Amino acid sequence: MSRIFTFILLLVGNTVVYAENNAVVDVVYPQFSQSNKVLSLSGTVEAKQNSRLAPLQSGVVASLLVDAGDVVNKGQKLIVLDDKLARINVDQARAAVQATQATMKEAQRLLDEVVELSDKNVIEKTLVGERQSVLAIAKARFAGAKAELAHRQEELARHSLFAPFSGVISNRNIDLGEWVTQQTTVLTLVGDQQLRVNVSVPQEYYGAISAAKSKSKDIDVLVIPDFSHIKPIKAKVSRVVAVADNTSRALTAWVDIEANAGLVVGMSTKVQLTLPSSSTDVVWLPKSAIKYHPDGGRSIFIVDNGVAKNVVISVVELQGDNVAVTGISTEFPVIVSGVPVLTVGSKVTINQGKNS
Repeated sequence: MSRIFTFILLLVGNTVVYAENNAVVDVVYPQFSQSNKVLSLSGTVEAKQNSRLAPLQSGVVASLLVDAGDVVNKGQKLIVLDDKLARINVDQARAAVQATQATMKEAQRLLDEVVELSDKNVIEKTLVGERQSVLAIAKARFAGAKAELAHRQEELARHSLFAPFSGVISNRNIDLGEWVTQQTTVLTLVGDQQLRVNVSVPQEYYGAISAAKSKSKDIDVLVIPDFSHIKPIKAKVSRVVAVADNTSRALTAWVDIEANAGLVVGMSTKVQLTLPSSSTDVVWLPKSAIKYHPDGGRSIFIVDNGVAKNVVISVVELQGDNVAVTGISTEFPVIVSGVPVLTVGSKVTINQGKNS
Protein backbone atom coordinates (compact mmCIF):
# COMPACT_ATOMS: atom_id res chain seq x y z
CA MET A 1 0.00 0.00 0.00
CA SER A 2 1.36 3.46 -0.83
CA ARG A 3 0.10 7.00 -0.40
CA ILE A 4 0.36 10.30 -2.18
CA PHE A 5 0.04 13.18 0.22
CA THR A 6 1.62 16.52 1.05
CA PHE A 7 2.22 17.87 4.49
CA ILE A 8 4.97 19.70 6.38
CA LEU A 9 6.52 18.39 9.58
CA LEU A 10 9.15 20.80 10.73
CA LEU A 11 10.16 18.58 13.61
CA VAL A 12 9.27 15.31 15.21
CA GLY A 13 10.45 14.98 18.77
CA ASN A 14 9.50 13.19 21.94
CA THR A 15 11.14 15.18 24.72
CA VAL A 16 10.10 18.03 26.92
CA VAL A 17 12.56 20.28 28.77
CA TYR A 18 11.51 22.55 31.61
CA ALA A 19 13.15 25.93 32.08
CA GLU A 20 11.93 28.42 34.68
CA ASN A 21 8.51 26.66 35.01
CA ASN A 22 8.11 26.66 31.22
CA ALA A 23 8.07 23.48 29.22
CA VAL A 24 10.26 23.70 26.13
CA VAL A 25 8.40 21.77 23.47
CA ASP A 26 8.83 20.76 19.86
CA VAL A 27 6.05 21.72 17.48
CA VAL A 28 4.94 21.35 13.89
CA TYR A 29 3.13 23.87 11.77
CA PRO A 30 0.36 21.89 10.07
CA GLN A 31 -1.13 22.38 6.64
CA PHE A 32 -4.39 21.18 5.15
CA SER A 33 -4.13 18.37 2.63
CA GLN A 34 -6.33 16.23 0.42
CA SER A 35 -4.80 12.87 -0.32
CA ASN A 36 -5.18 10.16 -2.89
CA LYS A 37 -4.89 6.66 -1.50
CA VAL A 38 -3.13 4.16 -3.75
CA LEU A 39 -3.77 0.52 -2.89
CA SER A 40 -1.34 -2.14 -4.09
CA LEU A 41 -3.24 -5.38 -4.47
CA SER A 42 -2.95 -8.70 -6.26
CA GLY A 43 -5.23 -9.67 -9.11
CA THR A 44 -6.00 -12.58 -11.39
CA VAL A 45 -6.87 -12.34 -15.07
CA GLU A 46 -10.17 -14.04 -15.86
CA ALA A 47 -12.61 -14.24 -18.75
CA LYS A 48 -16.00 -12.56 -18.64
CA GLN A 49 -17.36 -15.61 -20.49
CA ASN A 50 -16.47 -19.00 -19.07
CA SER A 51 -18.90 -21.85 -19.78
CA ARG A 52 -19.08 -25.55 -19.09
CA LEU A 53 -20.81 -26.85 -22.17
CA ALA A 54 -23.30 -29.72 -22.20
CA PRO A 55 -25.25 -31.15 -25.17
CA LEU A 56 -28.94 -30.39 -25.63
CA GLN A 57 -29.66 -34.06 -26.41
CA SER A 58 -28.63 -37.41 -24.98
CA GLY A 59 -26.65 -39.76 -27.16
CA VAL A 60 -23.36 -41.38 -28.09
CA VAL A 61 -20.46 -39.15 -29.16
CA ALA A 62 -19.93 -39.85 -32.86
CA SER A 63 -17.58 -37.01 -33.79
CA LEU A 64 -15.25 -34.98 -31.58
CA LEU A 65 -14.12 -31.97 -33.57
CA VAL A 66 -12.02 -30.05 -30.99
CA ASP A 67 -9.56 -30.69 -28.19
CA ALA A 68 -8.22 -28.78 -25.21
CA GLY A 69 -6.23 -25.78 -26.34
CA ASP A 70 -8.10 -25.25 -29.61
CA VAL A 71 -9.25 -21.73 -30.44
CA VAL A 72 -12.83 -21.73 -31.73
CA ASN A 73 -15.17 -19.15 -33.21
CA LYS A 74 -18.75 -18.44 -32.23
CA GLY A 75 -21.09 -20.89 -33.98
CA GLN A 76 -18.36 -23.44 -34.72
CA LYS A 77 -19.41 -27.10 -34.42
CA LEU A 78 -17.67 -28.83 -31.52
CA ILE A 79 -19.12 -32.34 -31.18
CA VAL A 80 -21.71 -34.47 -32.98
CA LEU A 81 -23.80 -37.20 -31.38
CA ASP A 82 -25.03 -40.27 -33.26
CA ASP A 83 -28.09 -38.93 -35.10
CA LYS A 84 -29.28 -41.83 -37.29
CA LEU A 85 -32.64 -42.22 -35.53
CA ALA A 86 -33.13 -38.47 -35.50
CA ARG A 87 -32.62 -38.31 -39.27
CA ILE A 88 -35.16 -41.11 -39.77
CA ASN A 89 -37.67 -39.18 -37.65
CA VAL A 90 -37.09 -36.09 -39.78
CA ASP A 91 -37.71 -38.08 -42.98
CA GLN A 92 -40.95 -39.48 -41.54
CA ALA A 93 -42.13 -36.05 -40.51
CA ARG A 94 -41.27 -34.61 -43.92
CA ALA A 95 -43.29 -37.39 -45.62
CA ALA A 96 -46.26 -36.62 -43.34
CA VAL A 97 -46.07 -32.96 -44.38
CA GLN A 98 -46.14 -33.92 -48.04
CA ALA A 99 -49.13 -36.27 -47.50
CA THR A 100 -51.19 -33.77 -45.55
CA GLN A 101 -50.36 -31.07 -48.06
CA ALA A 102 -51.70 -33.25 -50.87
CA THR A 103 -54.85 -33.99 -48.85
CA MET A 104 -55.34 -30.29 -48.24
CA LYS A 105 -54.96 -29.47 -51.93
CA GLU A 106 -57.52 -32.17 -52.85
CA ALA A 107 -59.96 -30.86 -50.25
CA GLN A 108 -59.56 -27.40 -51.74
CA ARG A 109 -60.25 -28.73 -55.25
CA LEU A 110 -63.39 -30.55 -54.16
CA LEU A 111 -64.63 -27.47 -52.36
CA ASP A 112 -64.09 -25.32 -55.44
CA GLU A 113 -66.14 -27.80 -57.52
CA VAL A 114 -69.17 -27.81 -55.22
CA VAL A 115 -69.09 -24.03 -54.89
CA GLU A 116 -69.29 -23.73 -58.68
CA LEU A 117 -72.15 -26.23 -58.88
CA SER A 118 -73.94 -24.58 -55.99
CA ASP A 119 -73.84 -21.26 -57.79
CA LYS A 120 -75.68 -22.98 -60.69
CA ASN A 121 -78.19 -24.48 -58.23
CA VAL A 122 -77.16 -27.98 -59.31
CA ILE A 123 -76.42 -29.23 -55.76
CA GLU A 124 -77.65 -28.35 -52.31
CA LYS A 125 -75.94 -25.69 -50.23
CA THR A 126 -75.32 -28.16 -47.39
CA LEU A 127 -72.71 -29.99 -49.46
CA VAL A 128 -70.65 -26.80 -49.62
CA GLY A 129 -70.56 -26.68 -45.85
CA GLU A 130 -69.41 -30.29 -45.64
CA ARG A 131 -66.57 -29.66 -48.09
CA GLN A 132 -65.51 -26.55 -46.14
CA SER A 133 -65.27 -28.63 -42.98
CA VAL A 134 -63.17 -31.24 -44.76
CA LEU A 135 -60.81 -28.52 -46.00
CA ALA A 136 -60.50 -27.00 -42.51
CA ILE A 137 -59.55 -30.40 -41.07
CA ALA A 138 -57.01 -30.93 -43.85
CA LYS A 139 -55.43 -27.55 -43.18
CA ALA A 140 -55.18 -28.32 -39.45
CA ARG A 141 -53.50 -31.66 -40.15
CA PHE A 142 -51.08 -29.98 -42.53
CA ALA A 143 -50.18 -27.39 -39.89
CA GLY A 144 -49.68 -30.15 -37.32
CA ALA A 145 -47.45 -32.07 -39.71
CA LYS A 146 -45.30 -28.99 -40.29
CA ALA A 147 -44.97 -28.45 -36.55
CA GLU A 148 -43.94 -32.07 -36.09
CA LEU A 149 -41.33 -31.68 -38.84
CA ALA A 150 -39.93 -28.57 -37.15
CA HIS A 151 -39.79 -30.49 -33.85
CA ARG A 152 -37.92 -33.40 -35.43
CA GLN A 153 -35.51 -31.04 -37.21
CA GLU A 154 -34.76 -29.30 -33.92
CA GLU A 155 -34.07 -32.67 -32.29
CA LEU A 156 -31.67 -33.47 -35.12
CA ALA A 157 -29.91 -30.12 -34.76
CA ARG A 158 -29.47 -30.71 -31.02
CA HIS A 159 -27.28 -33.70 -31.78
CA SER A 160 -24.55 -31.17 -32.61
CA LEU A 161 -22.98 -28.84 -30.04
CA PHE A 162 -21.88 -25.38 -31.24
CA ALA A 163 -19.65 -22.76 -29.60
CA PRO A 164 -21.85 -20.05 -27.99
CA PHE A 165 -18.97 -17.54 -28.21
CA SER A 166 -15.39 -17.32 -29.44
CA GLY A 167 -12.69 -18.58 -27.11
CA VAL A 168 -10.34 -21.37 -26.11
CA ILE A 169 -11.27 -24.94 -25.17
CA SER A 170 -9.69 -25.31 -21.74
CA ASN A 171 -10.96 -28.81 -20.89
CA ARG A 172 -12.31 -31.84 -22.77
CA ASN A 173 -14.13 -34.29 -20.50
CA ILE A 174 -15.41 -36.91 -22.98
CA ASP A 175 -14.16 -39.11 -25.79
CA LEU A 176 -15.57 -40.88 -28.84
CA GLY A 177 -18.18 -43.52 -28.09
CA GLU A 178 -19.18 -42.16 -24.69
CA TRP A 179 -22.82 -41.78 -23.75
CA VAL A 180 -23.65 -38.24 -22.67
CA THR A 181 -26.78 -36.53 -21.37
CA GLN A 182 -27.95 -32.95 -20.99
CA GLN A 183 -26.27 -32.91 -17.55
CA THR A 184 -22.86 -34.02 -18.85
CA THR A 185 -20.22 -31.29 -19.07
CA VAL A 186 -18.37 -32.26 -22.22
CA LEU A 187 -16.18 -29.19 -22.80
CA THR A 188 -15.14 -26.02 -20.99
CA LEU A 189 -14.98 -22.92 -23.18
CA VAL A 190 -13.17 -19.78 -21.97
CA GLY A 191 -13.72 -16.54 -23.85
CA ASP A 192 -10.58 -14.80 -25.09
CA GLN A 193 -12.12 -11.55 -26.35
CA GLN A 194 -13.41 -9.99 -23.11
CA LEU A 195 -10.96 -10.15 -20.21
CA ARG A 196 -10.95 -8.61 -16.75
CA VAL A 197 -8.80 -8.65 -13.62
CA ASN A 198 -10.39 -9.98 -10.45
CA VAL A 199 -9.15 -7.99 -7.45
CA SER A 200 -9.88 -8.62 -3.77
CA VAL A 201 -10.32 -5.26 -2.03
CA PRO A 202 -10.14 -5.06 1.80
CA GLN A 203 -13.52 -4.29 3.33
CA GLU A 204 -12.40 -1.02 4.94
CA TYR A 205 -12.18 0.61 1.51
CA TYR A 206 -15.69 -0.28 0.40
CA GLY A 207 -17.09 3.03 1.62
CA ALA A 208 -14.64 5.09 -0.44
CA ILE A 209 -15.18 2.95 -3.55
CA SER A 210 -18.97 2.92 -3.33
CA ALA A 211 -19.03 6.67 -2.71
CA ALA A 212 -16.96 7.25 -5.84
CA LYS A 213 -19.17 4.94 -7.92
CA SER A 214 -22.35 6.61 -6.65
CA LYS A 215 -20.98 9.96 -7.85
CA SER A 216 -20.03 8.43 -11.23
CA LYS A 217 -16.35 9.01 -10.50
CA ASP A 218 -13.88 6.71 -12.20
CA ILE A 219 -11.47 4.78 -10.02
CA ASP A 220 -8.14 4.71 -11.86
CA VAL A 221 -6.27 1.44 -11.97
CA LEU A 222 -2.80 0.47 -13.15
CA VAL A 223 -2.52 -3.23 -13.94
CA ILE A 224 1.11 -4.36 -13.69
CA PRO A 225 1.63 -7.86 -15.17
CA ASP A 226 4.06 -10.18 -13.41
CA PHE A 227 6.12 -10.33 -16.61
CA SER A 228 8.66 -7.65 -17.46
CA HIS A 229 7.98 -7.80 -21.20
CA ILE A 230 4.35 -6.68 -20.78
CA LYS A 231 3.84 -2.97 -20.14
CA PRO A 232 1.54 -1.76 -17.35
CA ILE A 233 -2.07 -1.27 -18.47
CA LYS A 234 -4.17 1.74 -17.54
CA ALA A 235 -7.78 0.83 -16.77
CA LYS A 236 -10.83 1.63 -14.63
CA VAL A 237 -12.80 -0.29 -12.03
CA SER A 238 -15.81 -1.53 -13.98
CA ARG A 239 -17.80 -3.14 -11.18
CA VAL A 240 -17.67 -3.85 -7.45
CA VAL A 241 -19.51 -6.85 -6.05
CA ALA A 242 -21.04 -5.57 -2.82
CA VAL A 243 -20.73 -8.88 -0.98
CA ALA A 244 -17.74 -9.55 1.28
CA ASP A 245 -16.10 -12.95 1.57
CA ASN A 246 -16.83 -14.25 5.08
CA THR A 247 -13.28 -15.61 5.41
CA SER A 248 -11.05 -12.90 3.96
CA ARG A 249 -13.52 -10.03 4.62
CA ALA A 250 -12.67 -8.70 1.16
CA LEU A 251 -14.87 -7.59 -1.70
CA THR A 252 -14.43 -8.39 -5.37
CA ALA A 253 -13.67 -5.63 -7.86
CA TRP A 254 -13.48 -6.20 -11.61
CA VAL A 255 -11.17 -4.27 -13.90
CA ASP A 256 -11.85 -4.61 -17.63
CA ILE A 257 -8.78 -4.91 -19.87
CA GLU A 258 -8.28 -5.27 -23.61
CA ALA A 259 -8.01 -8.75 -25.07
CA ASN A 260 -4.78 -7.91 -26.90
CA ALA A 261 -3.00 -6.66 -23.78
CA GLY A 262 -0.69 -9.69 -23.77
CA LEU A 263 -2.42 -11.39 -20.86
CA VAL A 264 -4.28 -14.68 -20.83
CA VAL A 265 -6.78 -16.14 -18.41
CA GLY A 266 -5.27 -17.31 -15.13
CA MET A 267 -2.22 -15.00 -15.11
CA SER A 268 -1.41 -13.07 -11.94
CA THR A 269 -0.94 -9.31 -11.86
CA LYS A 270 -0.29 -6.49 -9.46
CA VAL A 271 -3.00 -3.85 -9.33
CA GLN A 272 -2.54 -0.27 -8.15
CA LEU A 273 -5.96 1.13 -7.36
CA THR A 274 -6.18 4.89 -6.77
CA LEU A 275 -9.07 6.02 -4.59
CA PRO A 276 -10.37 9.56 -5.25
CA SER A 277 -9.36 12.41 -2.95
CA SER A 278 -11.56 12.83 0.08
CA SER A 279 -13.76 15.90 0.07
CA THR A 280 -12.73 16.73 3.66
CA ASP A 281 -9.53 18.65 4.34
CA VAL A 282 -7.28 16.83 6.78
CA VAL A 283 -4.10 17.69 8.65
CA TRP A 284 -1.29 15.19 8.85
CA LEU A 285 0.48 14.99 12.21
CA PRO A 286 3.00 12.65 13.82
CA LYS A 287 1.49 10.12 16.22
CA SER A 288 3.41 11.74 19.09
CA ALA A 289 1.06 14.73 18.85
CA ILE A 290 -2.02 12.71 19.80
CA LYS A 291 -3.25 12.55 23.39
CA TYR A 292 -5.41 9.51 24.12
CA HIS A 293 -8.22 9.78 26.67
CA PRO A 294 -9.66 6.96 28.83
CA ASP A 295 -13.08 7.35 27.20
CA GLY A 296 -11.59 6.69 23.77
CA GLY A 297 -11.45 10.32 22.72
CA ARG A 298 -8.38 11.96 21.20
CA SER A 299 -7.01 15.46 21.30
CA ILE A 300 -3.92 17.57 20.65
CA PHE A 301 -2.19 20.49 22.33
CA ILE A 302 -1.61 23.73 20.48
CA VAL A 303 0.48 26.72 21.53
CA ASP A 304 -1.56 29.92 21.93
CA ASN A 305 0.33 32.91 23.37
CA GLY A 306 2.77 30.66 25.20
CA VAL A 307 0.07 28.49 26.74
CA ALA A 308 -0.84 24.88 25.91
CA LYS A 309 -4.48 24.55 24.91
CA ASN A 310 -6.30 21.30 24.26
CA VAL A 311 -8.26 20.71 21.04
CA VAL A 312 -10.48 17.67 20.50
CA ILE A 313 -9.82 16.06 17.10
CA SER A 314 -10.94 13.06 15.05
CA VAL A 315 -8.46 10.65 13.56
CA VAL A 316 -9.61 9.68 10.07
CA GLU A 317 -6.62 7.72 8.83
CA LEU A 318 -3.37 6.11 9.94
CA GLN A 319 -0.23 5.79 7.83
CA GLY A 320 2.99 4.62 9.43
CA ASP A 321 4.04 7.09 12.11
CA ASN A 322 1.59 9.73 10.91
CA VAL A 323 -2.13 10.30 11.34
CA ALA A 324 -4.67 12.34 9.40
CA VAL A 325 -6.94 14.35 11.67
CA THR A 326 -9.84 16.78 11.37
CA GLY A 327 -11.13 19.38 13.79
CA ILE A 328 -8.14 21.75 13.90
CA SER A 329 -6.95 24.81 12.03
CA THR A 330 -3.52 25.70 10.73
CA GLU A 331 -3.39 28.93 12.76
CA PHE A 332 -1.53 27.52 15.77
CA PRO A 333 1.52 25.23 16.04
CA VAL A 334 0.85 21.73 17.33
CA ILE A 335 2.93 20.30 20.18
CA VAL A 336 4.57 16.98 19.29
CA SER A 337 6.79 16.31 22.32
CA GLY A 338 5.91 15.58 25.94
CA VAL A 339 2.19 15.43 25.16
CA PRO A 340 1.32 12.76 27.81
CA VAL A 341 2.59 14.98 30.69
CA LEU A 342 1.15 18.30 29.51
CA THR A 343 -1.96 19.81 31.04
CA VAL A 344 -4.32 22.48 29.84
CA GLY A 345 -2.94 25.89 30.66
CA SER A 346 0.67 24.81 30.97
CA LYS A 347 3.15 27.50 30.01
CA VAL A 348 5.26 26.35 27.11
CA THR A 349 8.14 27.68 25.09
CA ILE A 350 8.73 26.56 21.53
CA ASN A 351 12.16 25.06 20.99
CA GLN A 352 13.39 27.56 18.43
CA GLY A 353 16.50 25.53 17.76
CA LYS A 354 14.40 22.79 16.18
CA ASN A 355 11.35 24.64 14.92
CA SER A 356 10.81 27.47 12.48
